[in-house]
Amino acid sequence: MTTEMEIAKQKRKAARATYTKTVNKLQEILAAESPDVDDLEIHLDQLTEKFKDLKTSDEIFVNLLQKKAGITQAEYEKEYEIAQDYYEKLSTFKIKVKKAIASAEKENGSSASPNPTWRPADGAHAAAKAKQNLPEIRLPQFDEQVIMGILINKNEHMDSKALHFNV
Repeated sequence: MTTEMEIAKQKRKAARATYTKTVNKLQEILAAESPDVDDLEIHLDQLTEKFKDLKTSDEIFVNLLQKKAGITQAEYEKEYEIAQDYYEKLSTFKIKVKKAIASAEKENGSSASPNPTWRPADGAHAAAKAKQNLPEIRLPQFDEQVIMGILINKNEHMDSKALHFNV
């Protein structure tokens, strides 16, 4: 029968494995001559999500480790330092990806967003949009008496007193 500690260790091992695969994929993309910006953003986002899962697994494991009788301070610190290494990798890749994206945009000669279907709503864009002259649309007004007459004529069971509205 597996203990709670063994289960937590297995979950953490799986979380570390998927995190490491994503790190390796990001390294591969960054090593390319001209990395694909979309791939960088996608894999960085995946790495961030996988780090959250890993962090949760680490916290559960370390808490169980603290409760375990006979754990030394050195063993605890070792586990804590390993968890910090994963966080440092995430921070490093965030910076590397930002630099690679900036470099790719500079090479392309544009400072536009890497996603062409989305533009940030900066002040200049919002001001230009506000200055647009849109046509004035007039809504037709209807005479209440004409509408009531039409309704009464179409429905023989309707009484003209039932359709009296105070406007």
